[in-house]
Amino acid sequence: MEKLKNLLMNSNFKILSKCQKVIEYYNRLLVNFPGKETVLKQNIERAMYDMVECLYAYNINQTERIKEKYLKDFIVKLSMIDFYSNISFDKRIISQRQLEILGRNLLEIKKMSYAIMKNMNHAQDGL
Repeated sequence: MEKLKNLLMNSNFKILSKCQKVIEYYNRLLVNFPGKETVLKQNIERAMYDMVECLYAYNINQTERIKEKYLKDFIVKLSMIDFYSNISFDKRIISQRQLEILGRNLLEIKKMSYAIMKNMNHAQDGL
């Protein structure tokens, strides 16, 4: 059980550092968003920081049920950022290359998140 806990903490650190990279990249893109797209820009910013908040809440909580809830919320925020990225591309605010970079990073984070959820479910089944 301790080994699983260490594995999850290491994965969380990797996810957090990946999220930081996505946020830094997106912040550079948000500077160039047109003024008429302030709602989209604010939604992206809110989703990014909510995503990090969910990850910290996941790390702090001890109850598995609550941890699972925050992990699911985290995945929802990731999906929303992906959705907003696609809208930004459709509106020609970001380029295809920028969309691909964001999509690749978000997919990697999502895969790590689902792996953690799978490990949590296996740990619960083993109890």
